[in-house]
Amino acid sequence: MRGLGLCRVLIDAGLEAPLPNRPPLAQAEHSAAPRRPIFRSNERVTHVPVICEGWACVAEHLTNGRRQILSFVLPGDLISTNLLFEPFIRHEIEAITAVRYRGFDRVGLRETMAANPDVLDKLSKECIEEKEGIAELVIDLGQRMADERVARLILDIMERLARRSAVRAQTFAFPLRQTQIADALGLSPVYVNRVLNDFRQNGLVRIENRSLTILDPTELRRLAGN
Repeated sequence: MRGLGLCRVLIDAGLEAPLPNRPPLAQAEHSAAPRRPIFRSNERVTHVPVICEGWACVAEHLTNGRRQILSFVLPGDLISTNLLFEPFIRHEIEAITAVRYRGFDRVGLRETMAANPDVLDKLSKECIEEKEGIAELVIDLGQRMADERVARLILDIMERLARRSAVRAQTFAFPLRQTQIADALGLSPVYVNRVLNDFRQNGLVRIENRSLTILDPTELRRLAGN
């Protein structure tokens, strides 16, 4: 399977610098169907999984049946950075689209981090990005209006995909359902639908065939407070 982003970096590191007396750094490939759990909360995970194809989300299910999406996991991302250091997943990981991911040996990966500055840099950025994403979510839920939250989400996803060379002429994959956007931003699906319709009618974005095109990035950034 062709790797993307961090997945490709780790595969290359494992091929170029195999560690003696250790399991292979890059281990088995796995797949998950859309809208199905990949890992359950508190599940023991023997490897460090990295998404190579598809989208997933990190979610917390509450006792009242509601769900809070904490982050979206894009191709090339670690499913959860805490798995670099411990074998238990903290929250449920759900596939949004069909997902393919590859496991990496935890001990071998930490040794590779110590020996390979490129891998250390990539994984450090993953940890920082995950922490910053949670901080922005807190600000979204506490201080930002609905249109600001949706605009920021769209721009954040575009910027993350752009770093993977997955944006063409302001157009990028956008397979999120309105319920998923709502669960990530503390809104109702009806309110998300209203905001997206306003964005369309005002010529800010176009959404079709599971892709999104930003038509007026200046105005969208103004709405997001950027």
